Amino acid sequence: MTVTIKDIAKAANVSFSTVSKALNDSPLVKEPTKQMIISIAREMGYEVNTAAKILATGKSNSVGIYCPDISRPEYAEYSQEISRQLKNRGFLPCISASGFDDAKELFTRLKAAAVITIDQHEMHFSGIECNIHAFKYNGESNHHSLKKEAAAKAANLLFKTGHQTVLVVSEYSDSDWLYRELKNVASKSGNQTLSIHHQRISYNTDEFFSSMRSILDHMMPDAVVCTSGKIAELNLLVTNALGLKVPEDLSIVGYDELMNSTSPVSLFGLHIHKLAERTANEVYNFLNQQENNYVNLSPGFMLNYTVKLQ
Repeated sequence: MTVTIKDIAKAANVSFSTVSKALNDSPLVKEPTKQMIISIAREMGYEVNTAAKILATGKSNSVGIYCPDISRPEYAEYSQEISRQLKNRGFLPCISASGFDDAKELFTRLKAAAVITIDQHEMHFSGIECNIHAFKYNGESNHHSLKKEAAAKAANLLFKTGHQTVLVVSEYSDSDWLYRELKNVASKSGNQTLSIHHQRISYNTDEFFSSMRSILDHMMPDAVVCTSGKIAELNLLVTNALGLKVPEDLSIVGYDELMNSTSPVSLFGLHIHKLAERTANEVYNFLNQQENNYVNLSPGFMLNYTVKLQ
């Protein structure tokens, strides 16, 4: 009977990822724990013949990372994090930020065992055994459930911390999903004092400034919730220009599917390191024919000074 990493994890009473890192000599595992896991693996007869596997499959341990829009800070951060996670599992990551055809040629030449696509659209590289779309949220590509869950968490946080008048700001091209979700949470709360407003504004910087200035002249919300981190950052610039204090006068928070750790504003969405860890485990499990215990992710917060919590 073939011994799997799952068997070793059970025998050592540690997690699957800890065994994987230990067997790949990761510095993230303390030396005593690493030696204990290696000893148990040997006793159980666990062996990985990497050279034989490459000869048999005609593939290397290279993993392609296709990121055509790497200029976006959150995509660049995710590319770095998934590369680190893959290296910890014994893979050689290779990032391509060029066009699809160029990336396919590169990954084919490297005989990549897998390709991870970091893009809103799911891509398929034919001839490569393992294709993974990094942005699938618990099996979904459309992210409706992610947005709904994230918006509900943001609304509950704001309402519980005393925010009564909330302005949702989005671009003209955006749907009103965030406004609808906040209204829904406010309605279910039964609190009649909650007031939710919605304003679509052009992303053009000059128009945005004049529009927000006009809005804030006529109403003063105690929180501005934006459909993207970029819009939230523009709102931060507007409030500073108007002499308003954040978060004393109003809180500012934005939604991003991947929360960029360098953002100057508070965000709600997915944590990059958690998504990268799950994706790296998917690759490892698939290529090592291990059972994939798919971990459902939940949106969270990256809070800083732009949200008043008391």
